[in-house]
Amino acid sequence: MIESIKVRFARKPNDLADVLASLRYGDLATYVDIESRQAMTEAEYDAFTGALLADRDWLAGRGGFLEGGGRSVVEVTAPNRTTLYIDPSGSKYGRYVGICAD
Repeated sequence: MIESIKVRFARKPNDLADVLASLRYGDLATYVDIESRQAMTEAEYDAFTGALLADRDWLAGRGGFLEGGGRSVVEVTAPNRTTLYIDPSGSKYGRYVGICAD
């Protein structure tokens, strides 16, 4: 099942603080299709969001722009944490990291 939502992205953020800081500047939101989901523990999420530019095998070959607009993303969730949408654009790291614009 494909789910489309609007997300604001930060390009090549080092960590979650970079993502949140860059989104304050009114970047345009884009529609995304969630191609896969990665559920994490709080500790895994914190480690992931502390080093978004580190390679992760589960991101390899995923993401990218969709025909007709929008992006394909990996949804990252953890209890008590902000859901993230990662578009590695074929890489193995969080090249574009976003949060829901709604």
